[in-house]
Amino acid sequence: MKRRLQRYIMAALVGSVALGGAWSVGQVQANDVAVVKVDSEAAAAVKNDDGDIVAVQTPTEAHGNTTGVMTKRISQDIAPATNKALWTDTDALTRDADLIKVPDADAYYQRLAVSVSPVAISGDRLHITYPEIKSVSPYVTKEVNSRILKYVQTLQKNLEKNNLKADMKENLYITYDVEANDKGILSIFIKSYTIGDQAANGLNTVKAFTFNTTSGRVLKLSDFGGVSKDVLNEAINSDEDLKMQFFPENLPIDKVPNEFYATEDHELYIIFQQGTVGSMAAGTIYVPVGKSKR
Repeated sequence: MKRRLQRYIMAALVGSVALGGAWSVGQVQANDVAVVKVDSEAAAAVKNDDGDIVAVQTPTEAHGNTTGVMTKRISQDIAPATNKALWTDTDALTRDADLIKVPDADAYYQRLAVSVSPVAISGDRLHITYPEIKSVSPYVTKEVNSRILKYVQTLQKNLEKNNLKADMKENLYITYDVEANDKGILSIFIKSYTIGDQAANGLNTVKAFTFNTTSGRVLKLSDFGGVSKDVLNEAINSDEDLKMQFFPENLPIDKVPNEFYATEDHELYIIFQQGTVGSMAAGTIYVPVGKSKR
């Protein structure tokens, strides 16, 4: 009988722990760069039929559940109107996000999929929910988690550094979404939203990671055979709704962006960041360019 990872057991974390120092199923520890504290919170251990823990689900400190939605002021200095804008925009980013992945047991043990669970961090001007993965391979677990954690810590440190000298301080909200987790492909978006204390609108940035879950390696477009300018422009021109998101003066596209993600079936999507080729209202633009050539 096929086993499935489906039993959730409640456990508890005791005391305050530093970033990366919470009870973790991964191999990554980041106590040497801890700059914020996470209050003790309940955690849900995900076990397989043999009783082995394969994932740990940590609720966000600010909301008390796994939605990643912020429901309180991110900073004491932030204007009420800005705080409302932050809630509105970040809630939209998070509510449809896929934060927890409990894979089919066969796929998990064949290293074709991993478990994914959220880790929460909050501090002044900072609210982060980032993914932690668990693979049957300790090496893959370490490689994937270290890549993600390094990127999140970089955003966190940049915020702190910029706010030391900036007249108008900025606030950072981070969440994520799992786009693919099967057939050896793990695609995760890290979505960051930055907004100034008195600003009415902020800026969204998407960092896409596509991993090989067998090796833990980050995959590049070249690993899928690459995407030419002609293929990218044809994909844009063939979809009138998609084409309308671009400013006319930015078409045709003369350089293929490096940012992309792949699905389990090797369908590729090129990513254009908010405000780079279209209006801010268009948000992040995702262009489907078909299956990889490999």
